[in-house]
Amino acid sequence: MNGSPLMIGLPGTELSADDELRLDRIRPASVILFTRNFQSVPQIKTLIRRTKEIAGAQCRLAVDHEGGRVVRFPDALPPFPAPRTFGEQGDPDKMRLAARTAAEALKEWGFDLDLAPVVDVLTPTSHPRMIDRCFGSDPERVAEMAEAFIRGMHEGGILTCAKHFPGTGPAELDPHETGPKVALTRDQMERFLLPFRRAVATGVDTVMINHILYPHLDPSGPATLSQKIITGLLRGELGFRREILSDDLEMGAIQEAYGIEEAVSRAHAAGCTMLLVCKEPALQDRAWNALRMG
Repeated sequence: MNGSPLMIGLPGTELSADDELRLDRIRPASVILFTRNFQSVPQIKTLIRRTKEIAGAQCRLAVDHEGGRVVRFPDALPPFPAPRTFGEQGDPDKMRLAARTAAEALKEWGFDLDLAPVVDVLTPTSHPRMIDRCFGSDPERVAEMAEAFIRGMHEGGILTCAKHFPGTGPAELDPHETGPKVALTRDQMERFLLPFRRAVATGVDTVMINHILYPHLDPSGPATLSQKIITGLLRGELGFRREILSDDLEMGAIQEAYGIEEAVSRAHAAGCTMLLVCKEPALQDRAWNALRMG
């Protein structure tokens, strides 16, 4: 296999000998960095540069830089308010300029991909951890702000990711912990799909799939493992032709029901072109072996 479809995380602030061997062996499509990887700006620039040297030219450096609470290096980057703040202000130009400023800083460090914007639509049942991460409860406002976010990031040279398809807003439970279920009909889901449609039309570079079960869309399993949702709905109906990323396959919603080997194999077969295993090196190796042998 000449490079793998995995997106993996790193354990520390510098590459150990084991990390270097793993990067060279897996040749991941992407590496994602977190707060645990940061010590200083010169240090993280060195980490990014060295990671790319070892992993290969195909490897893109990614980060969750949504704004507000989900900013991994808040003390070292320009201030970036939460998406909810921009949604309440309702000023797309302000959103675009803030995203461009953020993108320019990320690009200068060596990042390529921001796993944002969140285009989920809030509902009265949304999990509390989603409230400040979303632009709001009006699908049109969410779509408008997401479009501005995408344009600003592109102006600053950073790729974008609309998440969490086909819509986390109605879910009461947190996929980090357990497997939620959203029992809405296809017609009822349309308001949650609208921001994704608009993000696709705006040129978003990747779409992230969530770990929620939608029994009226596909009762066989969570969206991450669903060919009907990924290949049928996102590729077929919405016409998305670029990279499709699974949410982290180490989350409770997946690990409570599937081993990592089954999860990566089924997600890849369903249509995910990048598979996220963000923390445990042993699970990353097992995922790589499953894909290599499958």
